[in-house]
Amino acid sequence: MFVLHSVMERTPRGVALSVCGDSIKVVQTLDEILTDPAVDLVVVSTPNNTHYSYCKAALNAGKHGMYCQSRIQLALTAISSVLVEKPITPTAAEADDLVQLAKSRNLILTVYQNRRWDSDFLTVQKLLASGRLGEINEFESSYDRYRPLPSSFQSGVNWKETPGQNNEVVYSLGSHTIDQAYVLFGMPHRVGGRLWDTRGIGVNESFLMDLYYPRPHKSDLVVVLRASILSPLPSQIRFLIKGSTGSFVKYGMDAQDLQTLGKSKGASREGYGEEPKETWGTLYEVKEGGKVLGQDPGVRYDVSKYESVPGNAPGLYENLYEVLMSGDRSKLVVKPEEAADVLRLIELGKKSSIEGRVILVSED
Repeated sequence: MFVLHSVMERTPRGVALSVCGDSIKVVQTLDEILTDPAVDLVVVSTPNNTHYSYCKAALNAGKHGMYCQSRIQLALTAISSVLVEKPITPTAAEADDLVQLAKSRNLILTVYQNRRWDSDFLTVQKLLASGRLGEINEFESSYDRYRPLPSSFQSGVNWKETPGQNNEVVYSLGSHTIDQAYVLFGMPHRVGGRLWDTRGIGVNESFLMDLYYPRPHKSDLVVVLRASILSPLPSQIRFLIKGSTGSFVKYGMDAQDLQTLGKSKGASREGYGEEPKETWGTLYEVKEGGKVLGQDPGVRYDVSKYESVPGNAPGLYENLYEVLMSGDRSKLVVKPEEAADVLRLIELGKKSSIEGRVILVSED
């Protein structure tokens, strides 16, 4: 599919060479990549505050692009495009600028919203489409962790734990949860938000956002998104969805994370992305003939494990490759305009947190 051509290692430590091997070109400057005629696709995987300048330079150089987060920046031989890590840029205004630049130069720009291919999210999409929960009344998406501050902590070692522009968790994990809500429900009409520094390091590492969606003749559907850095639970809740005829509860992190971090399965190995049955979500459906589970004997439930859809993290690259080969931009799953909308919601959530009020999206 893609051929890895170059890696830009801004601080020469030999990491890229040790990971990628001698067959990959290792460079230290962006210009070396942008002036290389063999490079057509640039993957920007650097700290948030560099995304705009790097992507703009790549697009101006005639390279397609995509954003993706790690410590190195990759250049792949393909047919001109840019893939960039989320968030696409520090601000929505900068994102809009890149979107227009890509359009004006007829280049492809996309964003590394890989969580659209997570097993749990694909499962939620399938369940909602089935209608088994009825009308959705409550939707909660959480991305909690338990990371107490180590005694060896030093500010500045990890940029994500260092005070600075857009280093808050709402730009990292928040980008994923907001993007998933955006895919499911679209743009809300009101936003409420609260961001706070749980560990006292000068960075807002926890957030809570409420997205309000109007419904005819009823109160708004409120989609609750959250991430906490200090959640001491052995298994973190991921989704809690309540409908008019049923509910769904899902715990745990995506199987692909565990398989990749534990190196038990690579993306090309059989069983990659599949969840064991014991980690499937639980589906509660109100049905006659079901079991009395709660205090109300008049309500009976059918309880079952809802089979998880296998995750497919490589799907983002597969989609990008298909778009590049076909030239059909309409097939692009993660459109840069959507990433810009996610940034708008982040900015409204921050404004809500500062001003202590729910913000109309029309105020943006």
